[in-house]
Amino acid sequence: MGAAEVQMFSMMLMLACGTTETPEEPAPTPTPEPVVEEPVVEEAPPADADNSAAVAKFNATCAPCHGETGLGDGAAAAALDPKPASFAEATFWAERDDAHIMKVIKEGGASVGKSPLMAPFANSFENDAEIEAIIAHMKSLQTG
Repeated sequence: MGAAEVQMFSMMLMLACGTTETPEEPAPTPTPEPVVEEPVVEEAPPADADNSAAVAKFNATCAPCHGETGLGDGAAAAALDPKPASFAEATFWAERDDAHIMKVIKEGGASVGKSPLMAPFANSFENDAEIEAIIAHMKSLQTG
């Protein structure tokens, strides 16, 4: 037998017997990841560069008693006893943190053992972020 005949015989033998390679098994179908919905987070309103929205809200809600400069000298302060707090004094801020101020704004002065004349204003604000902006403005009024 010549080389061509051997090659032909080898090919016929391979076809008759099949190949010795095992076919690859198909890859398993990946299980899809469960869809997890992201929780809805209440976002703060966009911050104004000059905080004008907080200033306007402070002037409408707080200034009638506390004054536009936060000295406790608003138009209604003359009729109040005790007088409204002054946000300009360092002692005011040394004795209170943001959570305390938030509670007073939302629940009123009586909620922290202060004057019940400081009414609760929770319904005057859309969310805590709005109150936080007011507190930041109040802090900016501190002079000492």
